[in-house]
Amino acid sequence: MTRPTMPSVLLLTAWEDLDWAIVDVAPVDMLRQIDGGSCFAWTLAHVTFQVDSWINRRFQHLPLDPLLSDPRFGIGGDGGADDWPAIRAAVAGVRGRLRPFLLGLDEADLDRTVSYDGSYKPFRETGMILRAAIVQCAIHHVFHLGEIVTKRELMGYDTGSFPGSFGAALVGAAYQR
Repeated sequence: MTRPTMPSVLLLTAWEDLDWAIVDVAPVDMLRQIDGGSCFAWTLAHVTFQVDSWINRRFQHLPLDPLLSDPRFGIGGDGGADDWPAIRAAVAGVRGRLRPFLLGLDEADLDRTVSYDGSYKPFRETGMILRAAIVQCAIHHVFHLGEIVTKRELMGYDTGSFPGSFGAALVGAAYQR
C-alpha cells in the first residue's frame, strides 16, 4: 500500500486532534455556547460540512449529508446546535465516505481541478484544485481546534497539548498522546 499524500495526512491528523480535543467533553457542554459564540457540536458540524461540500460532493460526486448541509452550520450560522448524537453520527458518516478516498490518492490525483461556484473567491477564479481543497480543509479544522482549546479552558477542562498529531505530521514525525 502506498503512503498517504501529505495533504491527506494533514486532514486526517487534523480530525484526530479535533476529536481528541472533545473526547472528554460532557454531552451537555458540547451544546454550550459561551458568550454567544459557537458550541463545540456546531463547530464540528461546520468544519465537516466543508469537507463534505468541497471534497465528497465535488470530487467524489456524493450527495451532501442532509443534517450538516443545513445553512445553520455554514458561514454566518448562529453557532448553536441541539442534537449532539445526530451531529456526531453525521460527522462519522461524512468521514467514513471521505477516508478511503483520501487514502487512495496519489500525487497526480491531487492536481485534479473542478469548477467551483461557492463562496470562496480564489476557487471561483481558478477552479477548485483537490490538493488546495484538502489543505484548506485541514487548516480550517486546526483554526477551529484553537477555538475549542481556548473554550475548553474557559469551561474548566484541561487544555492539553495541541495541535499534536497535525503538528507532528508537518515535520514527518510520529505523535503519541
